[in-house]
Amino acid sequence: MNDIIPGTQFEEDLRRFQEEHQLGDKMFQRGTVTKGWWSSFKSRYWHRLVTRRGERFACNRADWTKLPNIVQMYDVIHDELVDTSVAIKLDSPVFTDRDGNEV
Repeated sequence: MNDIIPGTQFEEDLRRFQEEHQLGDKMFQRGTVTKGWWSSFKSRYWHRLVTRRGERFACNRADWTKLPNIVQMYDVIHDELVDTSVAIKLDSPVFTDRDGNEV
C-alpha cells in the first residue's frame, strides 16, 4: 500500500490525520501505513470485501462433481489461468474427446 501513496493527496491527508491523532513515535514515518494496517482494514470491512481465494468446496466427491459446482470452480480459476498464460480465451467453445481431438 505504501507504494501507491507517495505523491498523492492521500499522503498529505494521511500525514495530517496521523499528526492530529498523535499516531506513531519519533521514528515513525508520517504519510505511510504500518504493517498492521491491512489486517485492521480487513477486520473493519470484512462484510464488504470479497476474495475469490480460499472459497470452500464440498469435500465429498459425489457432491462437488455436479455440473453447477464444476461451473463455479471453472469461473473461479478461469481468469487466473488466462492471466498466467496457462490458458487462452477463445471466441467460441471447443470440445475435445479423451485424446484431445476436436468433436
